[in-house]
Amino acid sequence: MIAAAFWILATVFAFRLYFVARWGSSTAFVGAIGIGVLGLFFTGVVVPEESIDGALGGINFLHLVRNLCVTSAVWLVREGIFAAYSPDESYRSRFSHRPVAAGLGALAITIPFLFQEFVPTTLSYVPENVQQLPVFLYASVYMGILALLAVSVLRICLQPQESLPVRVSSRVVAAGMALVALASVEEIAYMTVMHTDVGGSALHQVLYVLFNPLFYGGVLLTSLGLGIPPVVKVWRRLQLWDRAALVFLTATLGRAYWGLSRAAWMRAIVTSFYAKHPSVRLYEFVIRSSDHKVALSGDPHPCLPAVS
Repeated sequence: MIAAAFWILATVFAFRLYFVARWGSSTAFVGAIGIGVLGLFFTGVVVPEESIDGALGGINFLHLVRNLCVTSAVWLVREGIFAAYSPDESYRSRFSHRPVAAGLGALAITIPFLFQEFVPTTLSYVPENVQQLPVFLYASVYMGILALLAVSVLRICLQPQESLPVRVSSRVVAAGMALVALASVEEIAYMTVMHTDVGGSALHQVLYVLFNPLFYGGVLLTSLGLGIPPVVKVWRRLQLWDRAALVFLTATLGRAYWGLSRAAWMRAIVTSFYAKHPSVRLYEFVIRSSDHKVALSGDPHPCLPAVS
């Protein structure tokens, strides 16, 4: 699931980057997705975590870097969502949307992390070290901030939207953020019972197993939701449906309607997909089809009444 979320988000990032370069789309979303891709990259889907953390000193600093990336990504998603869906820009005056708030959040996550007793790189960093108060505070603050950001995005995504693609996109993002918020609360509960040594091993195991499908399922849905608008824009701008119809008509009717040789017909099939104005070419096919039917009927004026 983590690998799927990474590759889908990387694909969405490529789409968004193209739209920023071509048409100046929202840079907040591009920044969010790019940082999100970086955060998922740090989960070891391409390069092993041990190798990356070894380059950072081999004492689990990768865990902090990854969590700061995820927090920044969700922060930027929230800013992009608010900019796109809010009826006014009054939200910008709120302290929670100012860059200083983001900086304070990053400090609140980082400071407890720096006071722990560092251990060598481990893939189970939190479960193995949550008994340390600084680690417990670090992970709990991170998850708490993430939950608050996710709920904020969820609320704005549930507002009514007139455009169908935007409405579908916002609902999918809302579902993803709901899972992220739920995973964050669940992880805080897990760390609390582990830190205080409450409950049995069965409860600990259930809480531990629940996090990944909830959290990365949420990331997956959010990635898909953010990918819907650019895909719809690509489809509309490139007129892919018209191009596909043009290729089909050229392949099935091109020789009969245009009197093309076999070689010219083959070239027309290939070039029809790259037509500059596919809708115009489709209209020409409609006219040619009408003329062709007239020619077959032998009536030079099919729309005129017969003279008795």
